[in-house]
Amino acid sequence: MHVTHAKVANFRALRDAEIQIDASTTLVVGRNNSGKTSFVNLFEKFFSPSDDVKFVLEDFTTSRIADLEHARRQFTDAAQLDTAGDQEAAGALRSKALELVPAIRPAITVEYDEEDDLAPISAAILDLD
Repeated sequence: MHVTHAKVANFRALRDAEIQIDASTTLVVGRNNSGKTSFVNLFEKFFSPSDDVKFVLEDFTTSRIADLEHARRQFTDAAQLDTAGDQEAAGALRSKALELVPAIRPAITVEYDEEDDLAPISAAILDLD
């Protein structure tokens, strides 16, 4: 069993990046500050056995931090509308704010043979088809 493809969205310098991974050797080459280390760090964070791993604001792609600030303002405005008794407008504004909140998304493709033991990765498997 081995990882054949990895994709990352909205993590540090990686707004939308993907890499094909060879079964024997894969080199990741790029200029300074192009996201090589970030790519590895994301998977370390997601697959760390420790519960102490946390994401921080700086983990989001810089271009998406403005979206987070805009969403925060909309959530604040929605709370004020709630206080004023306008739950319908508050709910609509909260929905708009949620659409602005970015998600850090890793995706990996794993190829395996029927004789491979999938138990070590069973918690991460969504679909075997």
